[in-house]
This record gives sequence, C-alpha cells and structure tokens, in this order.
Amino acid sequence: MHSVADLTDPHPSDPAMTAAPRPPIGPYRRAPVQVHQADPAAPEVAERLIELIATKWPGTPAEHVGSSAVAGLAGKGIIDLLLPAEPADLPAVTQALVELGFRHQLPAVFPAGRPMLWGAFRHGSTDYRVHVHVVAASSPEVTAMRGFRDALRSDPMLRCRYAALKRAIVASGPVDPVVFSNAKHDWIAATLRQLGLTNGRQRRLYKDDPGLQSTRRAS
Repeated sequence: MHSVADLTDPHPSDPAMTAAPRPPIGPYRRAPVQVHQADPAAPEVAERLIELIATKWPGTPAEHVGSSAVAGLAGKGIIDLLLPAEPADLPAVTQALVELGFRHQLPAVFPAGRPMLWGAFRHGSTDYRVHVHVVAASSPEVTAMRGFRDALRSDPMLRCRYAALKRAIVASGPVDPVVFSNAKHDWIAATLRQLGLTNGRQRRLYKDDPGLQSTRRAS
C-alpha cells in the first residue's frame, strides 16, 4: 500500500516542490493509435491510480477496465478506469478528479452527465496515459464495461479476436483515435449483444459531431 504522500506528490523529496507541489496527474498527450503488447505493469499502475483517486473521493472506488485490465491483451497502452457514482455525486466526483490534475476530454465526446477525464501518470520512468470514465452507478454501461472486461479475461478466443481486430485497424500504420474507436464499434456492439450485456443501442462515439468524423490516417 502506498502512502498518501507518495500518491499525491510526484516529487516528495524535492524541496522546490514543497511550497506549491504539482498535481500528481499531468497533461494528457493525444497521439495516433498504435497497438502494443500487453504491459505487465498496467495492473500496478491502475492500483496506484485507484488509491490516488480514493484520497480525494473515498466514497466509491474506481475500477480497472479496458484492455489494460486483461492480462496478455494487446492494446493502446492506456489505463482505463471506471468510476461509478450516484447521479447526484457526479459533479463532486468530477471536481475531485480535476483537483488531482485530470482534465475533461477535448473535444468532448461523452455527454456532461457521463464525463470522461484524462491525464498522464508517472510510474517508474514511464508516463502512462489515463482515461477515467465517470458513469452513473445505475447505468447499463457499468455492467457492460465490467462484463466485457471479465469476458475477455475468461475467454482466450475472444481475446485473440479482439487483438486481431485492433491490429488489423493499424495494419498500415498508426491511426487517428477517432478512426480507431469507430472501426471497433460494430464488433464490440455485436460482442456485447452476444454476451447479453446490452440492449443493442450502443451510442457510436463521435457520430453526433461531424467535425470529429475524420477518416484520415494519422501520419
């Protein structure tokens, strides 16, 4: 277990930081998507982040979801966290994350009532990009995110198919995150239906904003 000081101050021994310490979460760097082998350090990074968030919001623990939560699954190398909360608490949860250094995703893809915040977190010599999905605890999306993670953990064939899909999307080189997300949508929606984790009405990210409909591969 890490101490609160270790989690909230990235440079606890640096005298220059004692007066006005930087927040533990740094700026997010948006970059073209590449698919990497699974990072064995991801669970430890996620645990540190969960402990960190609990120092500001102890009421509801965050959870590790997404590809980085599945051992051996290739992915973007981003740490995805799910933070379910009561609807009335969503503004306070969001503010707690902002105080840690997280910032709202720009351009905003998710609605204000279901924000996604992002930032970067230093672990060892590596800066990990982090996405925190703040979702109403009663939302079906909570069940879907947990269920998809657990299905990937338990089903080697599903993991292989998902990894193959991601590698096919970037086969010609890194792609824009918008392209990557939209290219995965139909497969994930179909898989969630097969798993009984959805009502079949997944919102396609970016579809409501023509300005985000880039289909150009990033150089």
